[in-house]
Amino acid sequence: MILPILGKYFAGKRMTLAFPKESESPAERYRGRHVFYIDKCISCGTCERVCPNKAIIMLPHQDKEKYPKTYPQIDLAKCCFCALCQEFCPTNAIELTTDYFLTTFDRKELLVKPTEGSGEETPQTT
Repeated sequence: MILPILGKYFAGKRMTLAFPKESESPAERYRGRHVFYIDKCISCGTCERVCPNKAIIMLPHQDKEKYPKTYPQIDLAKCCFCALCQEFCPTNAIELTTDYFLTTFDRKELLVKPTEGSGEETPQTT
């Protein structure tokens, strides 16, 4: 009595994916890795103030002649991906992408620094 029922599930289509070779595409409004466009930023610090986890701190840029102000550094290890920084940014300098591959052995790789995402590169999406 139970064998025909089990046979139907074993012979049918598999429900699992061979991750990471195969992966589901995230939902359209999924909030993943941040991209920071330094050329749009006006250094107002709103993103730092609205971050509930204190994952954003304002730091000076390495090239102080070209970028004399302070810019946000986002720690993705602390971030809860609430998107308040994106929502409150008056110039849309912070954008959350659908990139959810954030695994790493080094926590420093989870920092979105002011030097990255200077508007030259496009956001990574999967």
